[in-house]
This record gives sequence, C-alpha cells and structure tokens, in this order.
Amino acid sequence: MANLLEVSLMHLEVVANSELQNYICFEKSIEREGRPPKIRYIQTPKQQLRQLQRRLANLLNRIEPPSYIHSGFRGRSYSTNAKSHGMGTRLAKIDIRSFFPSSSAVYVDKCFRNEFECSLDVAAVLTKLTTLSGHLPTGAGTSTILSYYAYKPMFGRIYSMAKSCGLTMSCCVDDMTFSGAAASAGFLNKVAVVVKSFGLKVHKRKCFEPHECKIVTGVAVTPQGYRLPNVRRKKLHEAYSDFENEVNLERKEKLGERLLGRATEAAQIEEQFKKLVPLASEKLRNTRTTIIQENIARASRLHA
Repeated sequence: MANLLEVSLMHLEVVANSELQNYICFEKSIEREGRPPKIRYIQTPKQQLRQLQRRLANLLNRIEPPSYIHSGFRGRSYSTNAKSHGMGTRLAKIDIRSFFPSSSAVYVDKCFRNEFECSLDVAAVLTKLTTLSGHLPTGAGTSTILSYYAYKPMFGRIYSMAKSCGLTMSCCVDDMTFSGAAASAGFLNKVAVVVKSFGLKVHKRKCFEPHECKIVTGVAVTPQGYRLPNVRRKKLHEAYSDFENEVNLERKEKLGERLLGRATEAAQIEEQFKKLVPLASEKLRNTRTTIIQENIARASRLHA
C-alpha cells in the first residue's frame, strides 16, 4: 500500500497515527438566499495527509462508477446530475442530513475490506487516513468518493427500487433525485426507510409536477430546458458589477477570482454564458499584471 501511495512505510504509519494533528478545523458561514447563514464545520487536511488523500482519490477514480453517481468522479458534476433528468416529467428529491459527519468510520473500514478486498491491517490504516473522530471529514479530498463506496449497498438498494418503478435516479453526494411517473412522496418514504436502516437521516423532501420548474443541484430544470437559476444569475451579475466598481487592486483580484468562478459555473449550465469565461479570465489576468507592475514600480522607487 505504501508503494501505491508513493511514500515510505514509516511515513505512512506516522501520518496514519497522527489523526488530530493532521487537520485544521474551523467554522465557515454559508450564505443562503432569504435565510440566515448556515454554519458549517470544516476539517481540512494538512499537506502531508492531503497528498496521501489526493493519491488515494486518484486511484479510486480509475474505477468506473455506476451511471447514477454524479459526484467524486471525473466527468461527473452537479450539472451532469441535473441533466440526467428529463424536462417535462414528475420529479422528487431527497437529501441525507449531515452526510459526511454522519458517515461512520465503521462503514468506511467495511468498504475497504469488502468492496476493495483489503486485509484487516491495510483497511485499518486506510480508514485512519480518510476519517476523523469516527466520520468522514468535510474538507478531505477522499470524502466524496468514499461516501459513495461506504454506503454503496444503500445506494444500490435505492437504485434497484427506483429502476423497478421505472424511475431515473441520480445521486450527487447527499442529494438523490428521481424522475418519472412514479416520482412521489410515497416513493420518497420508501427511500427514507432504507436510509434510516443504515443509521442515517433524511430531510428536504420535495416533489414536482411536470409543468413546474425544478431546482436540481443548482440547475433549473424547466419545460423549456436547463437554465441557470435566478439566484445564481443574480450572483453572477453582482460579481461582475463588484469587480468593475472596485478600485483597490488586492480586493479587485479576489473579486476577479469570484467572477471567473461564477462565469465558469454558469457556462456549465447554459451555452450563452460560455463567452463570459474567457472575458472574466482576461479581466483577472489584467488585474494581476497591473498588481505586478505596480509592485515593481514601488520597489524601484524605494531603491532609487
């Protein structure tokens, strides 16, 4: 295993046995439209562990996931998740509450032993490298992909239920979406029973009729097509205005990064926004060039 992770056995053992010293933990306030901010607890791995987790995630990414999984794997995203559902059909969605903090290290260890056929000692070390205080850490690069494998039997059972009802299922981390004539509150109740049997809880159950606009993992699924939701459209406009109006170069650089992120996000959903990506990139690049030029000029004046 040490060879696969490209480190020495001694280094692997030291990192694996330094759990609490491997993370930086902090609170992050998440803004929500029309609602009070939500506090999220983040556990970010430090460099040594982050490198090991990145290598492990790359190895796991070589496995082809089922078609309904849209997170943690290359080529899968919140956008492909939403676009796997038809525009003029019934749709139901449900979330797993606090999925990472609720994802038990017991299930992670079990997936390494059963799914990947690791020996007991190897599974124990890998579990130490990918969990914190008995659960998946929110800021680790391995948590998304392992949240699927740790609960693969659960997702597989739900997928079989959906398929038997003629439903299309998609899953993006903790968001499960079902579309088709049988997408209903009754079906979501059956999903909740399965989730509960694995020691997890659900919330945010929503059902939509064919004519309604449905927000699925940040994408508006409408009878006319896939659209950038109004909330995200507004944030993109605000990001552009904030960037153009800012005069402080350091703050302008941060706003330029935000603008580029918003534009890239929008371009994944609607074709019309793709032209904004090179424009935002150029604006950010010009701002950074100006910062460098001013720093050089300032240094020259100091040494004159």
